[in-house]
Amino acid sequence: MISQIRAVIALNAINGWIPAYRRPIALAAVISTPFSFLFFIYLFGGPSKILIAAIGGLLFTIVNSATMLQTDLLFYKLDLKFQQIVASTPVGPLLYTFGLATGNIIFTLPGIAIFFVIIVLVSHVSAASILVIIGALFTTWAIFSMFSYLVSTRIREMRDIWPISVMFSILFGVVPPIYYPITSLPLFLQYVAYLVPTSWAAILMKGAIAGDFHSILIPGIIYTAEMIGVILVTAKLANWKRNRI
Repeated sequence: MISQIRAVIALNAINGWIPAYRRPIALAAVISTPFSFLFFIYLFGGPSKILIAAIGGLLFTIVNSATMLQTDLLFYKLDLKFQQIVASTPVGPLLYTFGLATGNIIFTLPGIAIFFVIIVLVSHVSAASILVIIGALFTTWAIFSMFSYLVSTRIREMRDIWPISVMFSILFGVVPPIYYPITSLPLFLQYVAYLVPTSWAAILMKGAIAGDFHSILIPGIIYTAEMIGVILVTAKLANWKRNRI
C-alpha cells in the first residue's frame, strides 16, 4: 500500500506539479476556453445565465482535463517509452492512469476554484449541495480518465491523438446539455443526451444547487453505477503488457 501511494505521488508530480511550476502559462491556457464560454454567455444572456455558465464551465474544465490525458499517455508511451518502464514494476494500469490523471487536475485547480466561487456567490448553495457537486465532478473525472486510457491503448501514432482529444472535449464538454437545460432539446435528442455521462453530471449539479435532493437520487445512483462500470470495463480491456510499447 505504501509503495502504491508513493507511485501515485511520483506520477502526480511528473504530470502535475513539476510541469505547472516550470510552465505556469499552461494554467491559463487550460482554463481559457471555459472562461470564454462564460464571457459570451454572460454577454448575450445577461446575469441570469451566469449560474448555468459556471456549471458548464466546471464540467467542461474537468472533461477537458481528463481528455487531455490521452495526449499525456501517448507521449509517455510512444515518445518517452515511460509506460514500458512502469509496466515492468508492480504498478498496474489503473494506478498508473490515476497517478497521471491526478496530476492533470492540478492545471485545472485555479479554474475550478473560480467557478466554485461564482456558484457560491450567485446561488448561496448549502454544504450538502457542494458535496454533491464535488461528487459529480469526481465521477466525471474518473469516467473520462478511464476512457482516455482506453483510447490511448488503441492509438499508435502521436499525431493522431491531437484531433481525437479536441473532438472528445467538444462532444462531451460542449454539445451535451451542460450549458443549457436538457428540456431545450427535442424529446428524441433528450434520450440521446442521457447516453452522455456529462448530461447526468449536469442534472446532479443543477438539482443540488436548486436544493432538490429527492429528484437527483436516481440520477446519482445511475451515474455512480456508470462510473463503476467504466472502471471495470477498463480493467478488463486494459492489456497492460501488450500496450506497454
